[in-house]
Amino acid sequence: MRRTAFGIGLLAAGLAATAAETPLVPQMNVTQGPETVFATSPTDIFPALAGARRTKEAGRVGNEMVFWGYEQKDGARVFLFACAAIGDVDCQQRVQVVCPNAKVLDMQMASGNILRRTCRRVTSTAPGEVRPGCDDRVEMTPLSIGLLSCG
Repeated sequence: MRRTAFGIGLLAAGLAATAAETPLVPQMNVTQGPETVFATSPTDIFPALAGARRTKEAGRVGNEMVFWGYEQKDGARVFLFACAAIGDVDCQQRVQVVCPNAKVLDMQMASGNILRRTCRRVTSTAPGEVRPGCDDRVEMTPLSIGLLSCG
């Protein structure tokens, strides 16, 4: 089974499962920040984030998109997102799942880190192994990135 992930363990996805098999819902279980995906600061990519404060909101939609919440200086709340258009992934569709009335404020292409994880179905494990039977490989890939507001 092949797995793909953003950042260092940020997203894990079985590529055998297709988006059509699993309904897209936001999952608020991302613990790592955008610094694991991007080589530069998000404020360098999106000047609208200058002075913004990261909130504790961070999640994913499906296995190819992650998002992080920010509160801008004026109090407006926005989300920074990164989506790997792998295979038939529709990043526009995933953006709309983040929140009701999602409005894309800015969107562009950028390179970012993904983690390719290859796992064996049967394996032995040693004490302390986090992902027994899995080999991880970090790769740069094109990403659709942007800022969105929730209406």
